[in-house]
Amino acid sequence: MLKCHIVQDLLPNYIDGLVSKETEAEIQQHLQECKACQAIYTQMSTPTDAPSTIADRREIDFLRKIRRRFTEKLLLSVAGIVLVLAIVAYFIAIGSPVNQNHLVYKTEVKGDLWQLDLELTNNKALLVRTEPLYGEANANGIRPVIGTLLKPYQLVPSPLLEAENKSFMYGTQLDSFEREDYKIILRLDDGDVTFTGDNFNQ
Repeated sequence: MLKCHIVQDLLPNYIDGLVSKETEAEIQQHLQECKACQAIYTQMSTPTDAPSTIADRREIDFLRKIRRRFTEKLLLSVAGIVLVLAIVAYFIAIGSPVNQNHLVYKTEVKGDLWQLDLELTNNKALLVRTEPLYGEANANGIRPVIGTLLKPYQLVPSPLLEAENKSFMYGTQLDSFEREDYKIILRLDDGDVTFTGDNFNQ
């Protein structure tokens, strides 16, 4: 019969099934009779990594939660920064349409030139965008220019525009108003002011 120290040396191979049939039978017989070796066998054959695996999984899950929260906070921060920059860009570079209460305008004729002067009264910078106005297409499919659309915007004074940039002058040839369909439209936030041959000098 095998002695305890021999059985204990062979237990790893026995558990892995690497011993001969005869040795296996002798080890089994010894384990039935020896409680000390049986306890060692039970300890060696019981998976010991289960608790640590559970702990590892818990740690991994915890780290994933931290990473997810960090990612969410980072995305929210980036979205907030983009929103703030968009708002700043809107007021500094794009602007908002001017209300008639914040704009003074006057027309005058100088020789053969018709002139429209605009001035902001709310201490903001003035930016005026101009667009051509087109009429109906002719037989060749060409749409003639029949005037100009003026769109004033108010901006927060910034390095992009000088703080003193509060006025704007637009001019066109006076005889343009002799055309029946010619017009200048001043598009404000609260409505349009239209200048035609009938009222260009108001």
